[in-house]
Amino acid sequence: MNTKNNMSSELMNYINILLKKAEDFGFSESEVYYESGKSLQLQVLNGAVSAFESSSTAGLSFRGKTFGQMGYAFTEEFSDKSIDYVLSQAKEHCCILETKEPETLYKGDDEYRKAESYSELIDQLPYQYYADTALAIEKSMLNYDPRIVAVDYLFVSYGSSTELIVNSLGLNCSNTDNMISVFAYARCKENDQFKTGYAQWIGRDPQKLIVEQIAAEAASDCLDKLGATPITSGKYSVILDAKAAADLLSTFSGIFSGDLIQKGFSLLAGKIGTQIASDVISIRDDGYMPSALVSVPFDSEGVATKNKVLIERGTLVSVLHNRKTASIENIETTGNGFRSGLKGSVTVMPTNLYIENGTKPLTDLMKNMQDGIYIKDLAGLHSGANEISGDFSLSCEGFLIQNGEIVRPIDQITISGNLFTMLKNITEVANDLYMSPPSAQGSIGSPSLLMHDMSISGE
Repeated sequence: MNTKNNMSSELMNYINILLKKAEDFGFSESEVYYESGKSLQLQVLNGAVSAFESSSTAGLSFRGKTFGQMGYAFTEEFSDKSIDYVLSQAKEHCCILETKEPETLYKGDDEYRKAESYSELIDQLPYQYYADTALAIEKSMLNYDPRIVAVDYLFVSYGSSTELIVNSLGLNCSNTDNMISVFAYARCKENDQFKTGYAQWIGRDPQKLIVEQIAAEAASDCLDKLGATPITSGKYSVILDAKAAADLLSTFSGIFSGDLIQKGFSLLAGKIGTQIASDVISIRDDGYMPSALVSVPFDSEGVATKNKVLIERGTLVSVLHNRKTASIENIETTGNGFRSGLKGSVTVMPTNLYIENGTKPLTDLMKNMQDGIYIKDLAGLHSGANEISGDFSLSCEGFLIQNGEIVRPIDQITISGNLFTMLKNITEVANDLYMSPPSAQGSIGSPSLLMHDMSISGE
């Protein structure tokens, strides 16, 4: 039922005392959610290290049930006097709550899969590794092409996090993950036109961090946009690049939240079993996904995560739930009960949510489209999208496609539409699945998508 944890004996002793004393405060059930992390980020500019930050954090959140309600409190201090403070705060919280559907604790699952999301090697890399790597990438980018005039932003960072959940029902599970991240942002100039481009790398194997590849990707992303001009407004066939499609899906990922559906903030209410997308679209959420950057063996309630289908060949078959939202529907949780942080209560979030790969390469989608637009970048995703209605109007950049081939770059255009309409208009899915870096919304992924009759505003 439990996964072993490698926490210090001092921390475990503190947690055990806290849970034991919770009984004296009148809590019938109690739980500790512990989270710690450390991070390092190094930036370079003009051949020198321009900024360096290193930090570590640790804290725990207690939740306990009394007066028929679940109260929360948190602390970053692990001393005897903090125990009484945490329990008192949680009890006061219970006294003022009037939740119709109170939370309950979970005793744990019989088995949790082991996530391969931690590397001891990168946990021990010295400062000099990050400095040397960042400076080498900057130098390689500037030497790539004389039209690259600046590397405006470049960082190499390390991050690790550990979470532990222990409760009075017997749950005891923990997990640690870490990763290296690189972000390189270049600027180029030709005649009087400036363009920017970027590259991002995330992983746990330093041998796979190839300086020249990162530099070439950022430089090419920048240089390929030179000479861009607008196109005439109208209806176009469009291919959304995998990264752009993932960004758009991320903006609307909340539509699959059982919590938002129950609160009336998603148009998917009552749509289980309904065709909401074309039959080439299948969407999954998988807590344990080998090809993803992070696998999550359990959610913040201690429920083992799993691979589940949300959309199967266009039909909505499931949405995401935590234990509370699942109980309202009288169904099982999907293992998507996550906290946004120590101070946050359990809500519903995805793990690795993605549109499944198709079978064709991107070049085949271009040939099948013949004439249209290949969109590489979307901007204004937060201000230009309505997560409830599905409407969006977004600035974008990309390439004009004629006779199945890239002709020239285009910019100063806007794509408008509705997510739910767009999902029904997708005719082909490429085999180039891209998973976004993990965030508070999980990791969101998509292959490149071909769709028709999209509104483009240009000249």
